Amino acid sequence: MILERVIGFALTWAVGLSAQAADWRAEVTDFGERLVALRAVPGMGIAVIRGDRIVHQRSFGIADANTGRTVNNDTYFYIASSTKALTASAVALRAARGELDLDAPLVDYLPELEGATWDAQGVTLDELLAMRHGMEDRWPIVLRTAYSGDFTRAKLVALLKDYQPSENGKTFDYNNLGYNLLGLVLGREGVHGWKRAVEAEVLAPLGMAQTTAQVSELAEERIALPHNLATATISRIPLLKADANLHAAGGHFSTASSLARFVAAHIAGGNMEGERFLPEAPLLLTQQRHSRQDRQFGDYHRTGWGYGWDIGDYEGEPLLHRFGAFSGYRTHMSFMPERDIGVVVLANATTPAVDLMANYIYEWLLDRDEVTKRFAHRLKDMKQRLAAYRERYAKHLRERKQRASLPNHPLEAYAGIYENNELGTMEWRLGEEGLEVRLGVAHSSAEIYDAGDNAFRIEVNGGGSVAHFLVDESGDVSGVRFLEREFTRRP
Repeated sequence: MILERVIGFALTWAVGLSAQAADWRAEVTDFGERLVALRAVPGMGIAVIRGDRIVHQRSFGIADANTGRTVNNDTYFYIASSTKALTASAVALRAARGELDLDAPLVDYLPELEGATWDAQGVTLDELLAMRHGMEDRWPIVLRTAYSGDFTRAKLVALLKDYQPSENGKTFDYNNLGYNLLGLVLGREGVHGWKRAVEAEVLAPLGMAQTTAQVSELAEERIALPHNLATATISRIPLLKADANLHAAGGHFSTASSLARFVAAHIAGGNMEGERFLPEAPLLLTQQRHSRQDRQFGDYHRTGWGYGWDIGDYEGEPLLHRFGAFSGYRTHMSFMPERDIGVVVLANATTPAVDLMANYIYEWLLDRDEVTKRFAHRLKDMKQRLAAYRERYAKHLRERKQRASLPNHPLEAYAGIYENNELGTMEWRLGEEGLEVRLGVAHSSAEIYDAGDNAFRIEVNGGGSVAHFLVDESGDVSGVRFLEREFTRRP
């Protein structure tokens, strides 16, 4: 099998050096520049893989609209749920050495879960990887891991004990919970120990020096900062990621070329540029179908789930992929196992332009007809949809502005610290521009939503949500209700 791969890679590499290959590079550059010009994406980094080699990388647009700083090939983007593929590979590699047993129950690795409401004894590592563990995903762990960063191993275990089995049983259900549990299994010495495990198992062997789960190690000038496409001009939004809320289901910043090394290793069974870095069998295990699904995501039909990979197709071509999205970021990481080609596209806005860019690259690599002409129509359609999206957003902002009125209490009356055992601690304070809220790492300005109901709109959990302040019989603010839970005001 290895000899067949080497011969196949030599052939694809030869094709990559042809005059036609040079043409597709120019076409890809032009297409990326047109996406930026259309304001379909602020900034973008791309990398293209043939066999076990990265054959092209390019950067486009801006990393920071406030300063005009541009993206380059060494610019880092947050990759969100693409981390799941890295975590799954780390688990598979340890299992291959006998350090983990994928058929063993979770309580063998987290004995603190004995006596949980759900049957922790009956959930295996395989079921966590395959997302058919049968547990519902709820806000307490989602909020603490992905947004506030306010969690410890003991706290997560305590919250998990009260979780309930899913109504759908042990069928595939995409969520973060299983991979956050795998993070605890990988990093038994601490809640962030999974970062060292992925570094040791995947990043270091593959030379992925530009992939990190410690954003504090990066100067801001090296990061493509997040932006909002909905405004009339593309605008910066706060970076809501720090070391504390980088978790095993979404926890890395990376450059396109660094992430492409991971894709190349998966295409080539652990090889990179003719040299073996990882064993083949564990990587192939992650690519096999372990759960069934039947979902359409944009241009991709998903039929299965491996360990960390969606399994499906694009235009009839089998495609393994793992995308990611978070406020101000979008990632496309994929490869075609039967063609030995792959693409990574990273962007600093939540935009479908990353998939369009990836599809354009694939169309050229597959040598399909009239690619430029067909995608010119796709660009025109995207331009129209963006215009409609921005019009809806402008209308939404006007409606929000009309709702604003003076609340029942002066703003300083709402300032204080509020606590909830499940969700953590909210701190409300009066800033120069009005009321602000902080929930661990997550922070947001507060906008009056319904003055008569003491309700404020905040953005600390991935989108706009409403927090309702509670008033006691004496008329004093005593608490706040958020995500269907009550926070009690600290005296």
